[in-house]
Amino acid sequence: MSVSSQNLSQAAFEQAPNEGSNRPIWLVPALHWMMAALIITAFIIGKNMEDLPRDQRLSVLGWHILVGLSVLGLFLPRIIAVIANSRIATAKTGRVQDKANFAAWIMQGILYVLMLAIPLTGLTAMTTIGRNFPVLGLFSLPNFANNHQLHEVMEGIHGTMATVMIILAGLHGVAALWHHFVLKDDVLRRYLPGKG
Repeated sequence: MSVSSQNLSQAAFEQAPNEGSNRPIWLVPALHWMMAALIITAFIIGKNMEDLPRDQRLSVLGWHILVGLSVLGLFLPRIIAVIANSRIATAKTGRVQDKANFAAWIMQGILYVLMLAIPLTGLTAMTTIGRNFPVLGLFSLPNFANNHQLHEVMEGIHGTMATVMIILAGLHGVAALWHHFVLKDDVLRRYLPGKG
């Protein structure tokens, strides 16, 4: 292991919770809340965009794409942070993290798949329209094909998965509140600022 990766591992370990605490390293909840805000924003923009006149849609679509690309850009750091957190917790406690709540584990897995699949289907839809698409004057999405059928299919899948994601995220939030107010455990507190 190189000196720099040793330093990173040590720094992450020092950020880890004290023995007996399940609080994740700070990066895990930070990325959780950033991505949640971006996903909700992208969904709201996408839904409102449908009701706009065609001439107003391009700039709004640009914002939708920019937010969606931000979700995609944060996906890998989030996965790395979650895996690192799991390894740190295992190293500290000497046991694999509890996966007793299998339904919650499956729900998280589906949410992770959707976090990746939704932006990718959106990108596929936008790069098969037959021309480059300018995004708010910042850059253009390249045109890979002029395939109207693929564009329509990907657009439909993108919208359906986005709706499923919001429903599951809502259930995820309700489950967190259930843990906090009914079961009175630390599931929600671990992801809030301050001491767990």
